[in-house]
This record gives sequence, structure tokens and C-alpha cells, in this order.
Amino acid sequence: MTTTYIQQSKRFVSAAAVFLCAATLPLASIAAGSSTATDKVRFGLPTSMGANNAPMAVAVGQGYFRAEGLDVEIIFTGGSAPTVQATLSGQIDIGSATVEPVFQIREQVGKNGKVVLIYNYIRRPTGSIAVLDSSKVQSLADFKGVVIGDSSLGSGNLLLANGILAKAGLQVDKDFSHVAVGTGAAALNALTTGRVGALSLWDTEYAAMRAVGTKLRTFSHPDAEKLFSTTYYATPGYIEKNGDIVKRFGRAMAKATYFTSLNPTAALKIMYKAYPQTRTAGQTVEQELKKDLIALNARLELLVAGDPMKNRTWGKYEPDAIAEWDRFAVSAKIIKGPMDLTDIYTNKFVESYNNFDPAEIERDAKNWKE
Repeated sequence: MTTTYIQQSKRFVSAAAVFLCAATLPLASIAAGSSTATDKVRFGLPTSMGANNAPMAVAVGQGYFRAEGLDVEIIFTGGSAPTVQATLSGQIDIGSATVEPVFQIREQVGKNGKVVLIYNYIRRPTGSIAVLDSSKVQSLADFKGVVIGDSSLGSGNLLLANGILAKAGLQVDKDFSHVAVGTGAAALNALTTGRVGALSLWDTEYAAMRAVGTKLRTFSHPDAEKLFSTTYYATPGYIEKNGDIVKRFGRAMAKATYFTSLNPTAALKIMYKAYPQTRTAGQTVEQELKKDLIALNARLELLVAGDPMKNRTWGKYEPDAIAEWDRFAVSAKIIKGPMDLTDIYTNKFVESYNNFDPAEIERDAKNWKE
């Protein structure tokens, strides 16, 4: 399997400008289904395959997409904003991103920038700003003059960091700046060598860094802690024409996420087999698992927050959480004013997402063998 990635510009350009040229973006893709599946779905993933995306690998490798009659092509975009843009341009059917660029692009582009949130995937916030334990930064106000490293300049976490620091009265490009440093070892190297003074990444990245002995301190804001994180979305037109596909896609992801929560070791081994590039050269499976389980277990706390299996709430949005996102985005200056929330999300597919027998998934997880 060969992958390439969208080249990010040297700074985060306006959503409206990028939207106009989104159709020209070179996207990297990996086939994730079966030639016998009946319906093709192009799914946009803003980050590379890894422990943080293990449920997606399970949906592929365990056959949950195939069982729903779906042939899913995973398209790696290199950031949340490019994923939204590619969805709007028709290159992607269902996208995955944090909420910040969804709101921002909708505001900047207008009616042509609308996507609808359809599946609440990560139910709690993942992003924060991290510094080395030895850093002089002790509060949000201390980030004045700091260069922050991001996975890419199209990352939703970049906008989240801007929002968090805006709560302390700091403005991007005036009081602090961003630079793309990637993830994993590259990001850690940028931090430990002083190329950047902080990182704006997410839970699984920080867990992996701590697993190799790096002491970090993280910063957020109480308002940001109330938010959900990565969410799935599609255009209104796609939803209208392909509602049944949306139902089946969400149900497959609910099954895969539940499987992952029950047997995270199996989930990672499924990922290693389906996506060999997720393995680190020179490491044994046992060494890889030791590191990746730390990251995945951290992510699982957020994926199953509120016990969605017991409460049958896989994929569901709470109206209060949507309203909180709007308040945070305005107060943090991610958007200029409140959004019309009447058509920004839907829960009409939630019953279908949860229409499966958990006992079947429990048997799958218990009886899984390599």
C-alpha cells in the first residue's frame, strides 16, 4: 500500500481561499473494503493510521464494513481543514475532523460551506497544549512569544490552541506563532531540541511521549474541557441521497469501537496486519504493543465516555454540547459570531447506529485469534 500526503502551506490560509482550490488537492488513499461490497464510500481521515485510529482499522480488518455491504476507501488528507474542504468539493463522501474548521469554513464560505455533523465519534476533548515539565511556562499568559508545533498547519488542534490562548487574551501571529512539526518522534524532537516551545497535539500523542519517559505538562481551559472532539460529517446532498449508507457506516464504526474497547490488544494486532506501515522498523510486536496500548487506552476513555453501549448512544450529539461548541468558538474567536445550529448536526441516524447485538461483538472480541 502506498500513501502520500497533502502538502500543507506555510501558514493556515483562509478556509474560503482553500475551498476554491480544494478540487485540485492530491489525496492519498488506501482501499479498505472488498470488491464484493456493494456501496463505495470515500472516507477522509485527517491523521495517519495509528493507535488513535485503531477502531477504523478494526472496522476494516474485522470485516464490519464488509458485513454492512460497504467498500470503504480511506483517504488521508493531512489535516482537519483539508478534510472538510475535500468533502465540500466532492472528493470525500464522509469526513472526519474536529469541530473548529467545520464552524470556521461554514462561516467563511457561507451556504456552500455547509456540512452536517452525523456521528459523534470522540465524545470528549482530545486536544491541549503541552510543554516540557522543565518549561518556564506556568500559565496560559506565559505562552506569549512561544512557537507552537502542530501536526500540520491545517490541523483542527491549531485552531483549538488559538481558542484556548484567546481565553488568556493572546492573539495568534501577534503573541504566539505556529509551525508544522508532524507527529511522533519528529514532534518530540522539535520540542526537546527547542525548535518549538510547545506542542498542540492530542491525547494519544502525549501518551506515547510519556511512555518513553518524556515529562510533559498540558494546558487547556475549562470551557474547552466541555467539548466533544473528532466527529464525522457529510454534505446535506450526500445525506439526502445516501442516508442508508450513513446508517451502515455509523453502525460499523460503533461495532468496531466497542470491539476495540473490549480487546484493545486484538484491535492493535488487526491494525498491524491491515496497515503494516503502522509498525516501527526494528521493533517486535510486543515492543510495539507496549507503546501503542498506552496511547490506545488513553483514547478509549474518550471514545466510550458516557457508556454508549449501555445507553445506546453511539454517534449521538447532545444539544447542550453543540451549543457549548458554539459558545466556545465565539468566545475563543474561532468564529466571529454565533452559528445557526438548526442544521449543523443530526441525530436521525442514531437508532440505526445502535441497532446491533452487543453480544455478537463481545463474542468477536473474546474469541479473536491471530
